[in-house]
Amino acid sequence: MLAIDVRDLRKQFNVQKNREGIGGALKDLFKREYTEVTAVKDISFQIPQGEICGYIGENGAGKSTTIKMLTGILVPTSGHIKVNGYVPHKEREKFVQGIGVVFGQRSQLWWDIGVIESFRLLRKVYGVGENDFKRLLDELVETLSLGELLNRPVRKLSLGQRMRCELAAALLHNPSILFLDEPTIGLDIVVKTEIREFLKRINRERGTTILLTTHDLQDIEALCSRVIMLDDGRIIYDGGLEELKTRWGKGREVVFTFGDAVRVDRLAALTDGLDVKWSLGDAYTATVWIPLEINVSEVLSRVVGTMEISDIKIIETNTEEIVREIYRTGSAQTPAEALAVGGPGGRDDGEGGGEANGAENGADNGTVSDNASTDSSRPTAQAEATKP
Repeated sequence: MLAIDVRDLRKQFNVQKNREGIGGALKDLFKREYTEVTAVKDISFQIPQGEICGYIGENGAGKSTTIKMLTGILVPTSGHIKVNGYVPHKEREKFVQGIGVVFGQRSQLWWDIGVIESFRLLRKVYGVGENDFKRLLDELVETLSLGELLNRPVRKLSLGQRMRCELAAALLHNPSILFLDEPTIGLDIVVKTEIREFLKRINRERGTTILLTTHDLQDIEALCSRVIMLDDGRIIYDGGLEELKTRWGKGREVVFTFGDAVRVDRLAALTDGLDVKWSLGDAYTATVWIPLEINVSEVLSRVVGTMEISDIKIIETNTEEIVREIYRTGSAQTPAEALAVGGPGGRDDGEGGGEANGAENGADNGTVSDNASTDSSRPTAQAEATKP
């Protein structure tokens, strides 16, 4: 069964045009002009139950707009959405019982009261029974080490502590789907690792479906078997992360540290006939570049045993460099693939292009005109997604 089913989803905003000068500002007071910007352009994807899927893209690509439509905060201009079998913006009271939402830069907790009081308020919002609430809370407190935090006001928590509490708040009603928007932003490496391990655990033990939006590709590599890449409101890649590395990777590097000083011509002689390139770091260190079509083991078999080696380090393809290059070209096609179909893939700027960033941010700051309201009152995150 599909947890999320999206077909031909589209979202357009009317963005106010600000005229220049004092005269223009006065005119804007009495008669505003708007331009139409398309933030999400007819995207389609399906996510089965129990999958952890990464949803990535540059700022303004349409990620947050998509999440807000999937959680029922925004109404799509056109297209089809089903989440847990419900249409999010039409069946909110039933729909919100099965989802949890965490926005890294917003809070669903009440700022000036103790964490436990926020949890109790959310229990009533979700309609969770007292016994179920206590059982789930005890489990989350133990798993996320929240015992010492429960009676502290949220405003006195560190960012890492607050994020652990946000995750607990999103899971108090045992949702089958968890939407995460930048859940590790601003966190140190220790807290990031703890949160990643926790997410793996709930996915493994509860079968929780997770849609993860983040700019931290280490989160994606640690958690996701599949990634959907968005650019200018369109999906440009939907598949496995390893497949992306294979298609775009330019090769691997193996760094050897030798017991004795080494010469590059001797190393080149050992790998004669292989299309590899050697370079020296210092007298005892050498790096060999190996193209994807050659197995690393073939190179190792020629070097190991013929020379004294104290260390070997294999450097895999850098995912961040691959993703950065895809963003730059606006297509997940490799140059060879693009030429094979008659020309390089690129972005179509005919529907707003860079202005989509303004539309996406406008959905937060109130500068867009739309048929879906976005209440800015506290709490700001899951309160919107979960209010019946």
